[in-house]
Amino acid sequence: MNAKRIPTKNDIARLISELDLTETLLLLDCLRGVQFWIKDANGRYLRVNQTFQLDYSLTSMAEANGKTDHDLSPPWIAEAFRADDSLVLRGQRIVNRIELISGYDRVLRWYQTNKLPLRNHRGDFVATAGIAILLPDLKGPSFPLPQLAPALEVMQDETKTSLTNSGLAKLVGLSVSAFERQFRLHLHTSPMQFHRKLRLARAAASLIQSPNSIAEIAQRFGFSDQAHLSRQFKEVYGSTPSFWRDKHSKSRQP
Repeated sequence: MNAKRIPTKNDIARLISELDLTETLLLLDCLRGVQFWIKDANGRYLRVNQTFQLDYSLTSMAEANGKTDHDLSPPWIAEAFRADDSLVLRGQRIVNRIELISGYDRVLRWYQTNKLPLRNHRGDFVATAGIAILLPDLKGPSFPLPQLAPALEVMQDETKTSLTNSGLAKLVGLSVSAFERQFRLHLHTSPMQFHRKLRLARAAASLIQSPNSIAEIAQRFGFSDQAHLSRQFKEVYGSTPSFWRDKHSKSRQP
């Protein structure tokens, strides 16, 4: 009796390429608390699941089609997503990154995010796909990084620059090197870089939402002066605080 031939990788790849996965993608609507999306190279949404629709108050998948992150998220979040897409379209994957994100309702929530590039039949990167899993509260027993949670809570609440790696490491009972290593492993950045970007995001929001001067906003979020905020802001958002305020304040006008 002839033994069955074990399918090769090429066999499997050919079979997958011949499948119509339209119905299979409907399974993603069964995921609760997990956002799924596919975006083209221009950042336009091609496919989202039901959790994504609910989180962004969309009535259907069709309503998401063609929209970008700037249509759905606050500009300081949309810019971060755009930066991710740029990296992923160059072949870089984002794997199990823990991050703090505010959605359309401006409420900060913790997510675990994965993003990867999608290729066409020629092997070119032409789209991105991702999932974002909503995590339980930092103080809850189910948060996936319980040892880092006290440090993350302080970083989330503290808007100034008084935090240090040594102080945060002591708070969670780790050596400085162990704390920095664990932080980079799970959040894909250093503790101080994470806190700086968080403060910049809050400054970006405040520039649009409050009438305070740029100098006052700089002081509130731990930058030494307006010039210091401007240098850091341009590095992350590609514009000066004054240009950012003018651009996005006008976009909010009826």
